[in-house]
Amino acid sequence: MMPSVFTFNRSDNEILQELLRVFSSGRGTAREQWSLQAEVLVEPVGWDALWKLSKEFCKKFEVRFPCIACVTVTSVDFEELSANVDVLSVQHEAVSLPERVLDVPLIELWPTVKQREQCVNAASTAEFIDLLRFFYHNIWMPWDDQDDKVLLPNTIEDRMNLWMELHNGTIPNCVSRSIMLLRNSAINAHEKLRELDSSLCEGHIADEDDSLLPPNYISLCAEMNARLDGLMSKWTLYENPLIREQYLAKAKSKWQKNKSKKNVVALWQGGNVSEFQNISKFLCSQLTNEQNLTVMLSPEEGLSMEPEEVVICGKEYEIPEMPLSHISFCSYNGATLKASDMRSCLLMLSDDCRIRDLTLHCALVNTIIVMRAGSLHIKNCMLIDDSKSFQSDFAQGIVAMSGANIVLEDCTFENFYSGIVVHKGAQVEFRNCLIRKCGVGIQMYSGSHVKLDGTVISECTEQSIRCEVYMDGNEKNTEMDGLQVMSNCKIGSGNLQREVLIVQQDVNIM
Repeated sequence: MMPSVFTFNRSDNEILQELLRVFSSGRGTAREQWSLQAEVLVEPVGWDALWKLSKEFCKKFEVRFPCIACVTVTSVDFEELSANVDVLSVQHEAVSLPERVLDVPLIELWPTVKQREQCVNAASTAEFIDLLRFFYHNIWMPWDDQDDKVLLPNTIEDRMNLWMELHNGTIPNCVSRSIMLLRNSAINAHEKLRELDSSLCEGHIADEDDSLLPPNYISLCAEMNARLDGLMSKWTLYENPLIREQYLAKAKSKWQKNKSKKNVVALWQGGNVSEFQNISKFLCSQLTNEQNLTVMLSPEEGLSMEPEEVVICGKEYEIPEMPLSHISFCSYNGATLKASDMRSCLLMLSDDCRIRDLTLHCALVNTIIVMRAGSLHIKNCMLIDDSKSFQSDFAQGIVAMSGANIVLEDCTFENFYSGIVVHKGAQVEFRNCLIRKCGVGIQMYSGSHVKLDGTVISECTEQSIRCEVYMDGNEKNTEMDGLQVMSNCKIGSGNLQREVLIVQQDVNIM
């Protein structure tokens, strides 16, 4: 069990005032101003923390994201806002990390409440890192750390106000998504520039010897810098409150017009005339005159239109990371959806969603679907992780959060550590489904409800169904009230007493 960490509940205004204190000098880049504060507030050595590895570290050590380790800090580089750490333990025993890791960003560290060294002031360190993390996750832009850039308090205030409007509903959802995509694009361009620079450092190329530069290095750098400049100009439309007000008024007007339309997006990479004719026939048979059809190449642009339905017309598509609601996914002639980059889940869904006739692949992600409150109907889908590495030890098919109501029909789950995880307050019904070659087929908790009808669970290495129930005082629960298995199901060997494991959990630990 991982140790508890410091948590902080600040209001938006409290966060703004603390950020303004950090940037009150009005001198230096963002990193320089944070570094000065870190020297005063962060313990230089000897504190324990949970390290939530970034995607970059997960790639480097070939482990699945997310991954958490217990570490102790051996030194802090205040200028770089990073630390060297010794790894004490890892959340998953099968994962191995180096004993010592250098240059871990402070924002990846969560100081623990319990410290082995009594003299360590972990609380002030944790509070500083929490604010630093908020800044870099929500406020920071790549140009803030350019050598000649001075980040002023009024810029912090403008961005914080923008952040609040993004999260309190002032800005419409479709515009909000385009703003977040703009920020993510700028950060991605910045990361690619850093990768290009680091490849030079690894090659030990002299500055004056252009002939030894990697192929296309100069053109790639120029392209990324031009992209960053263009994105910075677009960002000004949103960051400046006066411009934003006028720009949003136009965007809201356009959004209101589109809102009445029933947008359907067909994603297709192109092909021959015969294929186009077949796709056209299929779309005509599926859609009504009330629906507004757009054929697009880019999933990002397609999803930004707030469609009520997305039809995948190609064989394989990469889906960007964005929360989705009130949406339906289906395919023409079968298709596979994958993540476009390493992240925690393929699809983050809520409200009323439907998925049918698709293969959902777990490559690069820890979980295929996270379903928050709302209803989800999945029909005739294959959820699979066919990765060849031990990373599949931690993969999950679906995570049903409190308030989720999921119906699965004619679906297959294959090769996950947990086929589905059902949390308290969630309901899941399986109809004619197959769960095979998983560690645990179904993981469920007290207060959840799972119904199995015509469903088979086979070849699970640990347990077909694992139920965690809370102990009520000294009384032990030996049954899972929320589990209903119909007589037409085949669960493992068929002996439910053996195939369903009841695990006691102390409510105080949970």
